[in-house]
Amino acid sequence: MATILITGANRGLGLEFVRQYAQSGENWTILAASRSGSAELEALAAENANIRLFTVDVSDSASVAALSEAVGDQPIDVLLNNAGYFGHVPFPDGGVEHQAFGDTDYDNWAEVFNVNVFGPMRMTEVFVDRVAASEQKKVVTLSSMLGSSELNTIGGIYAYRSSKAAIANVMKGMSVDLAKRGILAVAMHPGWAKTDMGGDNAEIEAEEGVAGVIKQIAILDESKLGGILAYDGSVLPY
Repeated sequence: MATILITGANRGLGLEFVRQYAQSGENWTILAASRSGSAELEALAAENANIRLFTVDVSDSASVAALSEAVGDQPIDVLLNNAGYFGHVPFPDGGVEHQAFGDTDYDNWAEVFNVNVFGPMRMTEVFVDRVAASEQKKVVTLSSMLGSSELNTIGGIYAYRSSKAAIANVMKGMSVDLAKRGILAVAMHPGWAKTDMGGDNAEIEAEEGVAGVIKQIAILDESKLGGILAYDGSVLPY
């Protein structure tokens, strides 16, 4: 039985990842970790014995260490760094305007980086030995098309955009550094999906984006590393 550890599992894409892995019929054990939990996640765990719930704040090193203690020495086939933060003004509620040039909230920008960049680094450094001890040996961090400099034709969204560009480069570095341990590390774009963060005007449903990412994780190999791998199998330009 394979094991996946998912952060940000209480809502949005994270909750959908938990649902689809739990119901895939492929005997996954799902370690679903989130900062605050949710009624939806608890209900899903009550219906699926292969889901285990944990608490973690990826922006806090002590919290990540506590999660490590709670999980124990169990090998982790896939570490899915899903937890993310757009900024204290959500995307569909004026977050784009809030991150416009001339209106920079530097403290909040630092918070965005702490979750979106330092968080996956914290998680991977703490759990890397358990990933290396598994059968599949995969570390996946969600990035975004907003992390692509080449695709940036409208400007703005400075905090979130720069954090997603940064994590794509962090994952590129991991793909090199962890290769010697047989670990596949990659940044993935789940599409602009309809969630609380993505808003109702997003291009695809969360179910489609998550299903696509799960498919790409399943067939991930060395040839797919180094860029931002999209849910449909394409590779986004930097």
